Amino acid sequence: MAKKNFFTIHSLATKFFLNYILLFVILITILFSTVIGSIYLVFKQYSIPLITSEEVYDNVEKYGIEKGFSESKLPDSAYIELLSENLVVKEQYNSIHKVGYQYSYEDFRELETSGQASKDIFYPADKNIILLTVNPNYDDINSKFIVSTFKKSFFFLILSYLLVFLIFAKVTSTSIIKPIKKLVKGVDEISKGNYRVNIDFKSKNELQLLKNSINNMAHKINQEISLREKSEANRKRLILDISHDLKTPLTNIIGYADTLYEQKDCNKKYLEIIVSNSKKANNLIQDLFELSHMESGNYSIDLEERDICEFIRRVLIDFIPEFEENNIEYDFHIPDNRILLQFNPNKLERAINNLINNSIKYAYEHNSITLKLLDFKDNISIIIEDTGPGIDESIAQDIFEPFVRKDRSRSSQTGGTGLGLSITRAIIELHGGTITLDTTYDKGCRFAIDLPKKGILRMLR
Repeated sequence: MAKKNFFTIHSLATKFFLNYILLFVILITILFSTVIGSIYLVFKQYSIPLITSEEVYDNVEKYGIEKGFSESKLPDSAYIELLSENLVVKEQYNSIHKVGYQYSYEDFRELETSGQASKDIFYPADKNIILLTVNPNYDDINSKFIVSTFKKSFFFLILSYLLVFLIFAKVTSTSIIKPIKKLVKGVDEISKGNYRVNIDFKSKNELQLLKNSINNMAHKINQEISLREKSEANRKRLILDISHDLKTPLTNIIGYADTLYEQKDCNKKYLEIIVSNSKKANNLIQDLFELSHMESGNYSIDLEERDICEFIRRVLIDFIPEFEENNIEYDFHIPDNRILLQFNPNKLERAINNLINNSIKYAYEHNSITLKLLDFKDNISIIIEDTGPGIDESIAQDIFEPFVRKDRSRSSQTGGTGLGLSITRAIIELHGGTITLDTTYDKGCRFAIDLPKKGILRMLR
């Protein structure tokens, strides 16, 4: 399982917490920006520019009082006056006092000592003149403008809060509501029996985990339904095949038994037919019982450690007369060294016999059978191949299922009980191994048995 990364997988609680933190930061930023903007507007309207009285005087000397006022970029509410040493207004611009107005000593002294930033007095060196610069609104800012400005700022602040909140809520809810809607739709489809549904969306929280769990659940249920349908189909086919395979021998037994019953003299030929068909029915029942027993899950076999190479040689020796009688060429490749492996001799011999008997049963004259035993690090392989007619691709994938035969007609001349390969597979699996049909082999049939060593196998030179 992939390791969870905090930056890639967030819980819903963490997601909501981070969203709230982000929203809080955005709102604080808007508040701070609004307050700073309001203060800037007020002071821009009413503050005296950052220029000294000496610079104002220089501009007046250079350009005259009117243009000097403009060049000094003083606010429209300000004014300047040039006073004589007797405190008489000699020149003025935008002032409330006319030329010739004389300040009293007490009034002028009060201007000098008031400390108000709105009034500035400058005494040029070697000049019998005084420069008075006044901005009456600096200390007495228009309260109506301030109130109006902050009202607008407050309105802008509330509007921005609402807009940001709505956008943020929309984006946040969309990222959660959309996946939830898809989950609800998917679960609704599953409740209707559509287990092929696949819920698709990308998320970085528990919704992603929930989506994966629902998809996995639907996939497993769909697999279980497919397996159940296949099992049901196999069960019906199994019953049909058993009925078919038992019908012929039992019909023969009943028919010939009735004939013997009606005859006075016993006919040995009829008895032989009855015995033969009875054996076929008995073999079918025995094989079916054994296969069911091995596949029950409670079946176990006793294993003993033996030389697998010597065991295979002994099994093959018993077939040589039959090979020669049927003009079948044979070739065996078995290591000379001893390979000790734990297995059940009787069961494994039956599994190998089933494969070789099938090759003989369907072989034509001058065909060949080859057996190879290959030794690997973790397992051994037994390869059995022939140059017979092979197995049709349409049944190759089901060849190990009960009652599946190469001969579709289920002829009693070529077919046994139809359980041989199923029993062979069950025996190999009881040994912890596998058996496969090589469908790429086009010269006949090739079966491969793989048996694991499991640490109990050792080679002796």
